[in-house]
Amino acid sequence: MKVLGKAKRIELPFILENDFIVLPVLVNNVVPLRFILDTGAENTVLLEKQVTDLLDISYRRTFEVRGADVDSVLTAYLATGVNLRIANRLLARNRSMLVLEKNYFNFERITGTNIHGILGADFLMRFSVEFDFKKNVVILHEPHKFKPSNRHVEIPATFIRNRPYLELPIRVNAQEETTRKILLDSGAGLTLLLHTFGDSTDVDLPVQTIPAYIADGLGGKLEGSVGRCREVALAGKSLTNVVSYFQPLDTTGLDFLNGREGIIGNRLMKRFNVAIDYVQEKVYFRPEGRSWKAKFRYDRSGIAIVAGGANLRTYTVSNVVKESPAGEAGVQVGDRIVGMNGTSATFLSLGNIIRKLEGKPGKRIRLRLRRQGKYVEVEFRLRDLI
Repeated sequence: MKVLGKAKRIELPFILENDFIVLPVLVNNVVPLRFILDTGAENTVLLEKQVTDLLDISYRRTFEVRGADVDSVLTAYLATGVNLRIANRLLARNRSMLVLEKNYFNFERITGTNIHGILGADFLMRFSVEFDFKKNVVILHEPHKFKPSNRHVEIPATFIRNRPYLELPIRVNAQEETTRKILLDSGAGLTLLLHTFGDSTDVDLPVQTIPAYIADGLGGKLEGSVGRCREVALAGKSLTNVVSYFQPLDTTGLDFLNGREGIIGNRLMKRFNVAIDYVQEKVYFRPEGRSWKAKFRYDRSGIAIVAGGANLRTYTVSNVVKESPAGEAGVQVGDRIVGMNGTSATFLSLGNIIRKLEGKPGKRIRLRLRRQGKYVEVEFRLRDLI
């Protein structure tokens, strides 16, 4: 890898798009793309095969990849000899990457912006990687030069195929906490996800949960429920009432999860300065001011929304919780949001809409919807669902 520019310190400015870390990447000095930085991915992945086809890049092998829904098997190709210019600060020459046959992720639906690939652990593994969410920058340290600050707390961790798994004490609903093996996943735009197993007699779920669309994963839509964990102990701090998703899985054939019991994503990570020393296989968290103790916010409307259309300014309702403000007001799956509180949707980003739907209890929301060629007006007031 070659560092570009005069500064010795490698800083990669990023944009946090709906809680995904997005970096600009120039492929073979020709095609400008946008990649998500993903500590939970083993490999760098290109989602758009037409890019490598256009650049006439050859494929060495064909792979079958297990999907995030556990059951799907997807096709990917190994491309070699690819040059990646990252944030105009780092040139990674002659790289290998996986190229998906189809864009199985559809990240743009949940980020509201174009995403073309994933920078995985194969890119990060030679560095100590520091995530500074206050400045929106990823700092790549040479491992022998990196020293955590006095306020960084080392978190018990194991690394499997260059992916960090934390041992975290979590109290879901029971009075006593249990230590769980949690993947540190900067490629997840959520707070915390825990796996539940149908054949387990120890199902520890919050008292209050609602059905939830979790995310678009590799090869399918992840569905489950959402509630709040009573407590997560992290870096000497006690995080309470943590918004947590619960993904039901069948224990049969889950060896490839490496014993993983869940995932920590960026909505929790961004409350800390996070450093991953890949060479020494250590992970450090440093609480950031008071942000670590801020209340965890969740949607108070009862609807999930995805972005689409040519400019990703078409917002469609993808899920409705029946006993919720929006559900009771008559919002339906497939409705297109064309206006919100008097503002046209063309002037709103997906993040804008989601933040408004996480507003204070009692706040009035007026939606103008397009349904089967007709306009529909609905109104409701936000309230806590979990």
